[in-house]
Amino acid sequence: MFLAFVALLHASPAAFALAPEVQQAEDQFSNGDPLGSEATLEPYVKAHPDDPDALWRLARALYEKGELMSASGKADADRLPLYAQAQTLSHHAQEVAPNDGLGYLWEGVALGRVATSKGILSQLFTAKEIEDLWLTALTKPTSYASASGNSTFPGDVYNALGQFYRLCPDWLAMKWIAGTRGDIDKSVDYQRKLVQAEPRRIEGLKELGVSLICKGLKQNDEPSKVEGRGWLQKAEAIPPVTPVDHIDHTQIPTILAREADACDYSRDGYEDTKESDYKTK
Repeated sequence: MFLAFVALLHASPAAFALAPEVQQAEDQFSNGDPLGSEATLEPYVKAHPDDPDALWRLARALYEKGELMSASGKADADRLPLYAQAQTLSHHAQEVAPNDGLGYLWEGVALGRVATSKGILSQLFTAKEIEDLWLTALTKPTSYASASGNSTFPGDVYNALGQFYRLCPDWLAMKWIAGTRGDIDKSVDYQRKLVQAEPRRIEGLKELGVSLICKGLKQNDEPSKVEGRGWLQKAEAIPPVTPVDHIDHTQIPTILAREADACDYSRDGYEDTKESDYKTK
């Protein structure tokens, strides 16, 4: 009964004030301090385990912590406990607030980062679950934007799906193996939605550029490659603000230098998505 009541309260996330600790954590995130956001939320969530606004924000902070660890050269395995915790938190956010899309978004992100950390070919069995979480998120009546503009809903879902449909293998056998498959045209479409909504978000411009170059490679489409390079150059021209902005900014020259590998790019590194390698595993 209590969970149903909490779900009703959070049917429209923007309609209610955040708890002071959650607002503090939100401000820390918006000011480029995800580690501070994590430190504020950890004790609050322990004391208030059914507050969905805190649950998904802590999951997001753990994801951002993982990005910083990756950029600093930490081993992929060191980040896996963060993603496991983020998945648990965001799944519980769905249980207490089923009409809030942010819990679905961040569980999918946590699972997606497990896949890129362990290697996509070893995690194909999670592809359908990840896709379903993000598609479900888009059906929810949720609206959110951080003060810094580096995290929004549904913008973050568009970004997630855009990356998913580029990195998920598009072999014909994938439908049988995983229940879904990659689609570079969907990838470009979702990244365009993000850029249309947030034209100065470095990550969105970067990812649209990567997807367009990948489309050009897959479809022998030179204009798409040219457009993709243009978006990457636009992203590079925008001064980075957040920690993740700095990571993306640093990676853009490598993306341009390794254009032939664009389809396999992720912030974690270049992924192996070849069918021949999957068959040998």
